[in-house]
Parts: sequence; structure tokens; C-alpha cells
Amino acid sequence: MGPLGAGKSTFLDMLAGRKDPKNVSGIVYLNGRPGDVKCVSTYVTQDDSLMGVLTVRENIKFAADLCFPASFSRLEKYAHVQNIIREFGLERVADNKIGTLFVRGINSGEKRRCAIASQVITLPKVIFLDEPTTGLDSAAAYNVMSAIVSMAKKHELTVVASIHQPSPETYALFDKLLLLGHGKTLYFGERDNALTYFEKLGFPCPPYNNPADHYLRLVNSDFMNDITEAEQRITSFSISFSKRNIRGVNKEIDDLIAKSGGHGEVILIKTRKEYARSLLAQTLILMKRSFKNATRNILMYWIRIAMYMCLALLMGSTWWKVGLEQKNIEDRFSAHFFSVTFLSLMSVAGIPGFLEERLVFQRERSIGFYSVGPYVLANTLISTPFLMIITLSFSIIAYPMIGLHENIYNAINFLAFIFLTLFVAESMVIFISAAIPTFVAALAITTFANGFYMVIAGYLVRRSALPEFLKWCHHIDYQKYSFEAIIQTDFVGLTFNCNDEPECKCIFGVNSTGTCELSGQDILDYYGYTKINLNEWALALMGLIVFFRFGFYLILRFRKGRRR
Repeated sequence: MGPLGAGKSTFLDMLAGRKDPKNVSGIVYLNGRPGDVKCVSTYVTQDDSLMGVLTVRENIKFAADLCFPASFSRLEKYAHVQNIIREFGLERVADNKIGTLFVRGINSGEKRRCAIASQVITLPKVIFLDEPTTGLDSAAAYNVMSAIVSMAKKHELTVVASIHQPSPETYALFDKLLLLGHGKTLYFGERDNALTYFEKLGFPCPPYNNPADHYLRLVNSDFMNDITEAEQRITSFSISFSKRNIRGVNKEIDDLIAKSGGHGEVILIKTRKEYARSLLAQTLILMKRSFKNATRNILMYWIRIAMYMCLALLMGSTWWKVGLEQKNIEDRFSAHFFSVTFLSLMSVAGIPGFLEERLVFQRERSIGFYSVGPYVLANTLISTPFLMIITLSFSIIAYPMIGLHENIYNAINFLAFIFLTLFVAESMVIFISAAIPTFVAALAITTFANGFYMVIAGYLVRRSALPEFLKWCHHIDYQKYSFEAIIQTDFVGLTFNCNDEPECKCIFGVNSTGTCELSGQDILDYYGYTKINLNEWALALMGLIVFFRFGFYLILRFRKGRRR
């Protein structure tokens, strides 16, 4: 315990083995020998991010599926889930959803208990808790800590927690107290003995005061008028502890090591298994959970499906049966360009859903539930059918209403390239959101990137007119490949008549038909859209999908907050 900046979380991280060993001195003993504490412990962070559309039971069940090895039967895992729900007092809300912006869920105390329960379901021998009561009222904080204490006593677990300003009832649940100030040990020992200790130093706790509040007032220098006096008090407490108690603490440690006789179980890093489940099992479990999240969470895909259907109706009514006359050629180009660019721009609607899911990923990965690869693969596989649904919902409305090429082969090509466009846009969105996990920043950069691609796609400005320093960007522009493939699919095979001009004047290119008509290929040649190969353009789009997805993997793999 200690005020803000006292070093509570840092010390907890060092005990739990979450800090780089190069920057840490000292030894952590397990069973009387140096060992890797991570083998027998779990670290519960302050973050209580959970899948909001899943129930309490489902969140804990998925944690059990990921944490328990394949040797555990379904019945055994179910029993563990039921026990942990009961021990944390969550039976009443077990089948309630956690809650989202659109769905009313459980309260903050119940959510915190659910988050902790999902992380300690394997009942590790040592549990590290980083300020588990932060943001909770005194009643909720007591209920959370009481559940943890009951579980620890029942299963003979050791709990090490950092806590900030507990209520008297919550403070009384602890056995020992380590009081920190400015990174220094000011007291360590039995909780009850702290009152006598500080009274001997001349700082008795006033009657009816919360001892925890009294200690924090003594060691909190932020609000003392004289900074020098505050520093001197902290230093004097540290020196007093060193003189009075440090020998006793060291003797207790020596006695414990000697008592084990050096015969304790050796727990080394090399004996540690990285994950409880195989990579394939992790992927399948994450796919199952992601599918439930995607079907229930309207922020993931359903809002976009509604948006794209509305856009399709807007386009269909605006470009209704666009026609095959010369005057309709530019309208036809515009319809295709609008389809590609605005579908791409609207992919930013997926940012909130991904950022919500990313918080869950960060927490679960940091405590060793699964690795990055299965998460990225599950995300990719689950997004595929939903992107196809979006493609179909847009295309089956817009395609016939606009009056595009009435041929099944052309319609399938249109669907395929719209799908690939959405897949690239989706991949770019999660790539940028993973790199810059702030909604406003991710939204701004993604919108700028799509706007930039729109400008250099070759429609608003001809490819030949692009500045030299932008021409290389043109060749990595996914909207260029999508737009060119779609106009190739639509125009080739169509014939446009020039009867709307006097003397049969065809103003778009050279008339190669010998009649008062223009072929679709003539028009594409006139605009410079030559040498378009649908197979190569599809491969280019798939290559961009792989590029963004692989970049997404690398960002998650090497970003701070790695697996401990």
C-alpha cells in the first residue's frame, strides 16, 4: 500500500517477473530455491475488459477453454466454471451480459469480479493483483476482495495485492502490510502490528480513524506544504524500519529457506509450458468466441451492413438504369468510382468494435491465454463471411438498380472485386487501429489514407497527369485495382450508341465498330484503361490483404504489453 507514485505496481511487477531481469537485482525464491514465479502464478491487471455481448458464464467458460489443457474433460471444465462463479458471488448474474453501449449489463463490481474470476480460474498457487478495487465504491471493493480472500483460504492460495486507500472493512481482510513511499520500504509486517509500530514512532492513529487512511496521510508528500520536511519524514520512516525490523524480516526469510532444506520443488523457466492449448485449439476457441461477438455486437458488422444497404439504395435511385447512350458513359464511370471509394471510406465504422476487442486481447495475451498468431488468424477467418454478407447486401441492391452489365459472369466478377476491396479496407483499418489504438487518431489516419488513395486512383486525375513522386503510390493503391477491374468487367462487351449527337458524332474515342456506336473497349482505351488483367489485379488485392494482415500481426507481436 502507498500513495500514487510510491512504487506499488513496479514492485508487484518485479515480484511477478514482468520486468526485464537485466534491470532488476535480487532473487525470488520458490520452495526455498530460486525459480520462475510465473510458472505458479497469474497476474491480474487493473483492466477489466471483457466481451460485452457475452454473458458472465460465457466469458469465464472461454477463459477455462483457453487455460485448461486438452486432458481436462468438458465436465471437469464445467465444474471449475460453476465453482468459480459461486465463489465470486456471480450466480445471480451468471447468464446476464457484461454490457455494451447498446446493451444494459451488470454493475461495475460484478464486472470486476468476473474479470478476476476469468483470470484465476486455474487457481494458481500465487495470485498478483494490481489495484483490484480501483474505480469501485467501498461496498463493491469489499465484495471483490472478500471473494478473493474466501477463494484463497479455501484453496490455500497466496495473494499479493497492491491497493490504494481501502475502506476499514477491506483493509481488515489483509494479513500483512508492505507500506511504500518514494520506492522505499516504510513498514513490512503483520497488519495489526502496524498501529503499534507507528505509535512508537510518535504517530499514533487517532481513535475511530481508518488505519489505512492514517498511514497514507503520513507518507503522502504531495500535499505537504514543506517538501523538505516531507522528504525527511519519508527518509526517517525508511531508516527506522531498517534499524528496527529489517533484521527480523531477513531472519524470517532465512528460516523459511533453511526449513525447506533445499529440497523444495525446483521451478525453472525451462520447465514452463508456454500455453495450455495448442495453436490450432487456440485458433478454434478464438474463432468460436469471435463469431459470437460478431453476431451479437452491432458495432462489428451489422451497422455497416445497414449503412451499405442504405448506400446501395441511394446509388440505385441516383443512377437508376443508367443506360447505354453516349451521355451515360461518364455517369457509369462515376457509379463505379463511387462504389469503390465510398465502400472503402465507410470501413472506418469497424474501428470502435476492433478497439473494444483489442483491449480484451491485450489483457488475455499479457496473462498467457494465447499467442498473437491464433488471434490474427481467427480474426481473419471470422471476418471473411461477414465481409461477404456486406458485399452481397450492397451488390444485390445496387447492381440491378443501376443497370450494370446483365451477365452472370460479369456480376460474379463485380461481387469478387467488391469483396476484395472491402477485405483490403478492413485489413488496413485493423492495421492502423492496432498501430494507433486511439479512436480519433485511427479514424483520422484511415480516412486520410482512403482519401489519398481516392485521389491517385486514376479517375479524378488521369494516371499520366499524376506528379512523378506520386506515380509509385498509384501502383500500391488498392482502389485503383478495384476500380479498373470493375470498369473492365462492366464496359467490355457493352455497346454504346452515339445517336444523342448530330451527325452520329462519337466523342469518346475512335469508333471501331463502323456504325453509330462505341464499344466498351473503345471507351476504356480512350480513357487510358488498357492492359487490365483481372487475374493479376485480383492477385494484387490479395497481396495487399496479406501485407496489411501480416503488418497487423507484427504490430501486436512486438508492441509493448507483450506476454509476460
